Amino acid sequence: MPPSTSGAGPSFQGASTVSNDEVLARMLSRMDVFDTRLTGMESMIADRFQSIEITQGSLDSRLDTVQGQLQTILQLLQPPPPPPPEA
Repeated sequence: MPPSTSGAGPSFQGASTVSNDEVLARMLSRMDVFDTRLTGMESMIADRFQSIEITQGSLDSRLDTVQGQLQTILQLLQPPPPPPPEA
C-alpha cells in the first residue's frame, strides 16, 4: 500500500536534504542554460534569414542583368526597317 501524503500535493519530507535555496538556484541555472540555448537558436535563425535575403538580392541582381542582355539580343535580332519608298 502506498504511503499516504498530507495535503493535496505530494510529500517530499525525508526525500531530500536539498534546501529551497538550492532548488531555486538549480532552477535558475537551468533557466539560464535554456535562455542561452534559445538565444543561440534565435541568432542562428536570424543569420539564416539574413543569408537568404542576401542570396535573394544577388539573384534579383543577376536576373536584372540577364533581362537587360535579353532585351539587347532581341533588339539585335529585329529585322532592319524597310527602306523608304522612292518618290
